[in-house]
Amino acid sequence: MSKDKLGNEYKKYTLQAKRCIKGEAFFESLICTYALATHIVGPKDLGIDYICQWVFDNRPTEILFAIQVKTFGKDTYETKSNGEKDVRGNCLEMFTINNPNLTIDNHTIAYWQTIGMPIFLFAICDEEKEMSCYYKRFTPVITESRGQQELPFYKVNEGTSFLAFSDQSKKTGGFTRDLFIDYIRCCYSKGLLTYLNPRSIGLAQFPEGYAVFVDLLNSYEDRIRRTYEQTKQFIEKYDGEKGHSG
Repeated sequence: MSKDKLGNEYKKYTLQAKRCIKGEAFFESLICTYALATHIVGPKDLGIDYICQWVFDNRPTEILFAIQVKTFGKDTYETKSNGEKDVRGNCLEMFTINNPNLTIDNHTIAYWQTIGMPIFLFAICDEEKEMSCYYKRFTPVITESRGQQELPFYKVNEGTSFLAFSDQSKKTGGFTRDLFIDYIRCCYSKGLLTYLNPRSIGLAQFPEGYAVFVDLLNSYEDRIRRTYEQTKQFIEKYDGEKGHSG
């Protein structure tokens, strides 16, 4: 706490506080075209700054995702391109950001694992003339398999435009691709094989309908089988009771 000339204590409006406000405002301005972002503040903030609902064609979808936003200055930390794009995934440019404040502590990660929706860390770089936005995926199975330090950041803006798709004309790749894949992971983690058609969220990628992503399902095989057995037992019992009552 600082003091004024009369000795009264007051809080300082620090550079970091200004950057946080600026970063959150920039994030909201980017994503508002594609999602309804609800800001979580005060004691309700348990490592999540926003709960977002994806929007397509002016209609909110059932896909919810959680975001933490952190803002940093280019003058303090290094942002370095890895020199390549994630050609097997979202086709966005990959970056390494040397900033210890972007490391998520274990308690927060443990909490995130209980949420049951896709989770992303958005890093906003406050540069002199413009701002840059990067994100890292934190859906549980990803961090469990590789560790957060090994995961790249993806640059997801061009000026004031959000790269929902890496190919805007074809509606493929980009943040939407990662959101959809992590949404499927969350469905599988709950024992569900059904999910939204990717076309219903604007993504012209992957098969329509309920194709099974075997490479993703392998991580949740036990949960899928358990749900199947419970559903089968219930249906058999229900049909039997229905037959007797008829």
